[in-house]
Amino acid sequence: MTLHLPTKPALRQSFLERRLQMLPNERIAAAEAICAAFLRHVEPVAGAVVAGYWPVKGEVDALPILRALLSREHACALPHVAGDGAPLLFRRWDENVKMTTGKYGLQEPAAGDEAVMPDVLLVPVLAFDANGYRLGYGGGFYDRTIARLKKQKPVRAIGLAYEMQHYKDGLPRDGNDIRMDAVITEGNIYK
Repeated sequence: MTLHLPTKPALRQSFLERRLQMLPNERIAAAEAICAAFLRHVEPVAGAVVAGYWPVKGEVDALPILRALLSREHACALPHVAGDGAPLLFRRWDENVKMTTGKYGLQEPAAGDEAVMPDVLLVPVLAFDANGYRLGYGGGFYDRTIARLKKQKPVRAIGLAYEMQHYKDGLPRDGNDIRMDAVITEGNIYK
């Protein structure tokens, strides 16, 4: 008998549908719990640059974490999609930065400031497993970005996910998939 393991595209579709079925109040409560856990357990060192993301498609909202870090005088950044096949670039962000709609319809800081190198990278997740691997939308942007950053300096890649995105069977992966340092959900911290 042949065992058919789920493919990455099938898992992407399944987890995206599940995430989109969450009620807005469930997402807000989870984001608050994830923010509190991050601030309790992953306080960046003074002067660290923390890069987040603008949430889309029901992703965990990383902006409360960035706002809290800004109030503690950390530098924050958001990604800029430079092009297909390229790693993400990061531009400084705070509540006063002019935003623009970038490639794929994502909100990002408007051009102006030069790119910054994050020390901590908050990563959106469609699914994750206990080994620290994530499933994204399939473009490879975060895997390329994490790989590039880790070659240049120590950087912590921390996935933000809902507990229901934990795939307990181990995600299918290939040589391009990069392990995250941790995943924070509303109920757990996976390292």
